[in-house]
Amino acid sequence: MPSAGNAASPAHSASVEPYAFVARVFAAQQALPKAIQAEQRLIEAIAAQEGGLSRRHKDRLFRAVASAWGHDCRRVTEPDTSCDESRNDSALLAFAQKLARYALLVSKHEVEALQRAGFDDREILETVQTIALGQMLCTLANALCPDDERQPGSEIASAPSSFAANVEYTETPGPYLQTRAFTGSPTYPLFRQQFGFVPNVFADQMLRPDVVEAEAEVLQQVLIGEDVLTRIQKENILLAISAANASTYFVAVHGQILTVLGLPNEDSDQVVQGEYPPTMPAADVALLKEIRKLALPAAVSPGKFDPGALQAHGFTEVQIVEAVTMAALTNFLNTLQFGLGATPDFPPRRIFHPKDLHRSAAPSRLTFDETQPEDADVPVVERVQNGDRDAFEDLVRRHSRRVFSTLAGILGSTDDARDATQEVFLKAFENISKFEGRSKFSTWLISVAINTGTDLLRQRRPSESLDEVADDEGFRPRQIQSWAENPEQLLATSERTDLVREAVLRLPPKYRTAVLLRDINQLSTDEAAAALGLSIPALKARLLRGRLMLRESLAPHFIRSGNRSFNAQLR
Repeated sequence: MPSAGNAASPAHSASVEPYAFVARVFAAQQALPKAIQAEQRLIEAIAAQEGGLSRRHKDRLFRAVASAWGHDCRRVTEPDTSCDESRNDSALLAFAQKLARYALLVSKHEVEALQRAGFDDREILETVQTIALGQMLCTLANALCPDDERQPGSEIASAPSSFAANVEYTETPGPYLQTRAFTGSPTYPLFRQQFGFVPNVFADQMLRPDVVEAEAEVLQQVLIGEDVLTRIQKENILLAISAANASTYFVAVHGQILTVLGLPNEDSDQVVQGEYPPTMPAADVALLKEIRKLALPAAVSPGKFDPGALQAHGFTEVQIVEAVTMAALTNFLNTLQFGLGATPDFPPRRIFHPKDLHRSAAPSRLTFDETQPEDADVPVVERVQNGDRDAFEDLVRRHSRRVFSTLAGILGSTDDARDATQEVFLKAFENISKFEGRSKFSTWLISVAINTGTDLLRQRRPSESLDEVADDEGFRPRQIQSWAENPEQLLATSERTDLVREAVLRLPPKYRTAVLLRDINQLSTDEAAAALGLSIPALKARLLRGRLMLRESLAPHFIRSGNRSFNAQLR
């Protein structure tokens, strides 16, 4: 690894002077000058900016994060004790300790405690950003400057006496702050270009658009560029670290991005679970296994990060430094989302819970569905089975939208779908005594909807079958070009939505149903296969054909001619 110097270069001295170890981190990253410049701008935007949270409070937050990591994050000079101490510092420190150590357990209650202590939304936003920055810097120091002297926690920061009993969690809806005060950020086009939308975790920080701009620059230099590691390698690092941190939000976002980059959902699922796909190169598997050790303090770590293990698999020093930088950026982003309560941008396939903070470090062969919490519908179903008819209305409210969308996709008519939805719930009520809990109630209900829609479709088109067919049936994809991300050629969002909806409805019924369940309704592979009465391999084959047909149908609207495609730009 590059040796860490004892001082920052003159270009960085002003911004890092208050925090002694940052200069050594920059020296260790000297092979990535663009990343250093972006990190410096982020430090200046968060740590050096005055006007909201005081510099004294930011210093205390850094020290609290350092306490969680065991790093010397003390100021070169002692903090100015003459600053106003009328604020409730214990509330601020309790929040910092919880977000730094047990980020997944932070809820709106902790934010409300800061509000009661007199901190406004801008100051709380800056508190979260400062803690997130501390997590990023400590990650870098942990991996790149492992020989730095560790300081006893009592000399860095101490948690309030009540902290040990303050690790309970009560789920609360987000976002926790009303911060979307600025909508014209120049960073929005970058987010839309790279992700297709503006992620909530950035939109929720718009009381500080300058910080969001600095974050966008770090993303541009660390994640999006391909000077060293590939985009897919870095997306996998982001996915693996987010999974280790139990971040539902970023697992959902970047699992989807990997799908856009051409990786199957199943491969992303295996990365999340720590069971790497057989097609992944051995060196990349080693990279992800080693990089998981840099997750946030509460994550179960398999040991100390060892760059030598990566060198043994052929990774260069600069590749290792970029991988560490990507892990540090991920910890920064995860902490932001946990502290702000940013809501998912779309329904996640995998939802983490507080118990995931204490996952066993032993290898696991569980599927996602087996790690899901118990079926929340079971108590309501039991009430209905015991004669409480009114309880069935609760099941109708919970599942009517998914049942309707499934039927609308199968039948291609919203009017028919409304009538069929009533029929499905009538059948479900009449047969609920037969439900034995061998699958989720939602899976059982969707299978009823599929059967009902299929029967209606067969009555309408007797010659069309939903039965399986041989693998060598006639369809072969022809339009295999990548889709463009040229703003001049992309259609408006509403028009794209209509195009996709119409293309899905034109698919043959058996493929349409598979795509609807798996990609639109976001059922897991196991759930979709159970609902259709198929084996998992059969479902995957059907889903693959459906996706290829859908891609070919939509390709003329999204292909760019003459220039490098969006997918090619990302690879």
